Amino acid sequence: MAEQAVMRLHGNAGCDKTHTLQTAPASRPELPGDVHICHLSPRPAPTPTILRAELLLAAALPIPPTRDPDVLDTALRTQLAAHPHLLVMDETSRLTTGCVEYLCYLSDDPTTQPTLILATSTKGLRMLRRQPLLATRTTRRLQIHPLTPAEVRRAIPQLHPRWRDADKDVLDRLDARHGHGNFRRWTQITHHTLRLERHTSPPTSALLETTLDSCLPPHENPRRHPRHLRRRHPSH
Repeated sequence: MAEQAVMRLHGNAGCDKTHTLQTAPASRPELPGDVHICHLSPRPAPTPTILRAELLLAAALPIPPTRDPDVLDTALRTQLAAHPHLLVMDETSRLTTGCVEYLCYLSDDPTTQPTLILATSTKGLRMLRRQPLLATRTTRRLQIHPLTPAEVRRAIPQLHPRWRDADKDVLDRLDARHGHGNFRRWTQITHHTLRLERHTSPPTSALLETTLDSCLPPHENPRRHPRHLRRRHPSH
C-alpha cells in the first residue's frame, strides 16, 4: 500500500482468482485500518465514463446525475484522496485502452492514493501485456497455478462436506482424471456426484467415473507442464 503500486494477478479459468480477490485483501492484518477496499468486475468494453461510474459504485458512493466525465472524475478523485484505497479489479482484460489509460492516470495522480490489483485469465494476459502504460507501472506479477495433489487433499474437503471424510485415494483419482487442481472443475465434480447419489445410493466407482466422463470429459492435465510446478510464482 505504501508504494501505491499496480499488481497483476493471472491464472487459468477456474483457478480461484475471483475467490482470492474477494477474500485475501480483507484478511491481511498488515493493511492499515483506514484502507478502503473496492471490488469491481467491469462490464465488457466499458467507456472511461462508464468505468468512472462503476468505480464510484464500487466505492459505495452515489453517482452524480450526469454523464459529464469531468464531474464524475472530480467525485471519484475526491473520494480516493480522502482515504487510501485498494482497487481490486477482476476480468481486467475487458477494459478498453482508454480505460487502462484512465487507471494509470489515477495511479499517477499524487492527490489520490490507490493501489491497484488487476486480475485476468491467462488468455487475457496477452491484452494487458500490449498496454505499455500499464506494463511500466506494474511492480508485482503473480500467477495462480492449479492446486498440487497435496493441496487438493487439504482444500477439497473444505470445499464441500461431501469430501470431508473422503479417502485420499478417491480424491487423488478424481483429481488426476477430472479435477486437475482446478476449483471450477471440482465444483462440477461435486455437483454431478451429489446428483448421482440422490438417484443411486451408493453409486459404484465405475458408475461415478462413467457419469463424470460424460458430463466433465477428461482433458490434458495442465500440471504436466513445467510452468505449473508451484501454486503461486512471481513472473517478470
